[in-house]
This record gives sequence, C-alpha cells and structure tokens, in this order.
Amino acid sequence: MDLRVKRTIYATAVAAAALIVALYINSPPEFSAESFLAFGTLLALSTLAMMLYLRFTEAGSTTSMDFVPELGAILLLGPTGAVTVTLLSELVSGFFLYKEKSFHKKLFNVSQLVLAVGTAGILFRWSGGVESLERLRFQDSLAPFLVAVLAYFAVNTGTVAFIVSVSERRPFFEAWRQITGGLIVFDIAMSPLAFLVAFLYTQYGVLAVFLAMIPLIGLRYSYGTNFELQQLNKDLLRLMVKTIEAQDPYTSGHSIRVSEAAKKISRALGVRVRQLEIIETAALLHDIGKIDVVYGEILRQNGPLTPEQRELIRAHPDKGVDIIKSIRSIHPEVLRCVRHHHERWDGDGYPAGLEGEDIPLGARVIMVCDTIDAMTTARPYRDALPVSVVREELARHKGSQFDAAIVDILVKTDILETLDTPEPAVPTAGTRLAGVSPSLRANAK
Repeated sequence: MDLRVKRTIYATAVAAAALIVALYINSPPEFSAESFLAFGTLLALSTLAMMLYLRFTEAGSTTSMDFVPELGAILLLGPTGAVTVTLLSELVSGFFLYKEKSFHKKLFNVSQLVLAVGTAGILFRWSGGVESLERLRFQDSLAPFLVAVLAYFAVNTGTVAFIVSVSERRPFFEAWRQITGGLIVFDIAMSPLAFLVAFLYTQYGVLAVFLAMIPLIGLRYSYGTNFELQQLNKDLLRLMVKTIEAQDPYTSGHSIRVSEAAKKISRALGVRVRQLEIIETAALLHDIGKIDVVYGEILRQNGPLTPEQRELIRAHPDKGVDIIKSIRSIHPEVLRCVRHHHERWDGDGYPAGLEGEDIPLGARVIMVCDTIDAMTTARPYRDALPVSVVREELARHKGSQFDAAIVDILVKTDILETLDTPEPAVPTAGTRLAGVSPSLRANAK
C-alpha cells in the first residue's frame, strides 16, 4: 500500500478517535434502562442492515441501509450515542462479516463513518435539534435533522472519494462521481426514514422498528438489484463489441478504447453523470454498424476508396442505429450520438451534414476519440503516430473537423498521455500516404 494512502488512513483514524474522546468528555452518554434498550435496538438494526449490503459503482464500493439506524440514533441518543452505535456495529461487521478486508480498509471504514455520524450529530445539536427517547417534536427536529443528513453524506462520500483520489492519483471530484455511482440520490432520499425509525421507537417500541425496516430493506435491495442489472447490461455490450472486433486485428479493442477515452474527456468537460453514461455507451457502440465483413475488407485496404466503398462507409452510422434501436434499454440520445459521430464541426461530415452545436455533444466527443484511436493504431500504410503528432493534428483541425472546446482540453491537459493505445497488430510498412492528413484519412473511414 502506498505510503500516502497509509498516512491518510491513519490521519482519518486519529481524527475519529479525537472526535470520540471530545464527545465523551463534553457530552457523556446517559446511562439508564431506557437508553440501553434504545442503544441495543439501534446496534442490532445497524448490524442487520450491514449484513444486507449491496455492491455497486465501477469502483466496487458497497452500500447498505445501516445509515438509517445510525442517523436515527442521533435523534434518540444524541451524537455520543450515535457514534458509539456506529463504532460498535462497524467493529462487529469488520470482525465477523467482512473478514476478507485488510486491516487498513477496516480501520478506514470505521474511522470515516464515525466522523460522518459524529459530524452529523454535532451539527444536529448546533442547528437546534434535541434528542429524545420519549417524544420527538417533528416541527422542532426536522430542519436540524436535514442538516445532519447532508453533513453525514458529505463527510461519508467525501472521505471515501479523497482516499480513492490519493490512492489512484485522480482528481477528487472524478473519484467522488465514481464512488457515489447512481445510488447517492436514492440514499439521501431514503435518509428521512431514520426519522421514521426514531418516531416508531418512541411511540410503539422495539418490535415496530424492526417490522418497519423489512419493507424498506426490500425496497433498497430491489433498487440495488436493478442497478446491478444495468451494470450487467453494460458488461454484455462490451463483450459483444469485443467479440465482433476480435475478427479484425486492426480494430480489435477499438470501440472499448474509444469508450474509455470518451469517458475521460466527458469528465474533463464536466458533463453530468447521466449524460456521461450516455456518451460512454454511444462510444462503445459507435461502430456496431460495421459488423458486416465487407467493412473489415475496406478498413484493411491499402489505398484510396472507390466511390462505392465510400458510400458504404458513410452508411455505417445508420446501419448501427438500426441494430441498436432493437435494444429496449438503450436511451434515445445514444442513437443520436451513434448516428452523428462522423459529423464535422464545419458541417462537412455525414450522414446529415450537421454543423457546430447542432451536433450532439456525445457525437462530437466520439468524433475526436475515434480519430485519436485511428491515429495511434498502426495500419498497413503507416505506423502508429506518437502523442505529440496527434496533439498537433487535433490542433490543426480544431474548429473545422473538431469542436475547439474539446481539442483545447486535450491540448492543455495530459489526457492524451493517459489513453490506452493498441499494440501493433502486424509489422507495418513505416510509411504514410503522401498528401493526406492522418486525422482526415481516419475520419474518412
């Protein structure tokens, strides 16, 4: 493990320990039969929720419903009691549920959740909230509770994103988007259920709380299962494209590389998560219309295309749309991006001759990524081009072939250096066709 990562973990642990000590000194917990019963109920509920965890996001993160009883503990037991519930439930899960995790991972998980719950509990009190085991005053506690919820998720996701950004040396917000995936909004929306847990406990007792959690956990599990099915669909699409491209050594892996490049560029452009997913999927499927063997022959051809071949090439985006639209789960914007990924900024592209911002953003991104991969792939008529030449070619054709905003990001950053490049498929001639810009030639095919 990297030394910077270890230091971050230990710093998080020290901060969590300091928070626990400060809470016990300044706000010691109440010791009574009622508080012990509430503590035991919430601890059991939190442990049960963690047993039903779900794996999600491309980072392999996990999520569960344990935040509901832990936030509920703030309303019933205050920040000190809530931190104690969190600490003990995380220790139980670390020793008995997640034995395969390393010591450092367990230490970080416990520490960051203690910080999240403790911060939420402190802000709950500072906002005017008052915990109670007898009767919750909805009108007095709601606003402070919402402040606590936002604080909890800010610290929880922020600390995890920070450790990912440190370990993988990536921008913080890029890591944050990756680890939160598609469930963060759902989790925030579910957090008021903690208020329901606390209310049911004060009004109807222990049994009512556990009965109420059953359908809630079922709903959460159903949502997570749906999310995992979406991820499975993506994996199947990648497998399909990879299998098709494996027939041609020159295009093998092309669409996956274009998809990865499109994702990186889209993140740099600051597009929203949903739009990023659309662009990533469209980039993966952009050349699916070339499934016909005749396209493989054209791409391997050493020399200029005939008029008939050029028309056939120009037809592949529409052929791809015809194939993709049979997939019911595909977003309509994916079809638009696939159809128009050969449109040029100056309007001289195909199939519709769109110009400027009339071209979908995803199609503009794919156009650039497609050309980059073509230039960095060895062909019978030339070797793969180095990054320096690719950067020059992009700059030369920005505002005509490419969206200038996209090219500027690639010229000013190191994204090009981070992109995957294919291994040479066969020994190449080491020559380039005279009088033809590599980017223009790549776009022609």
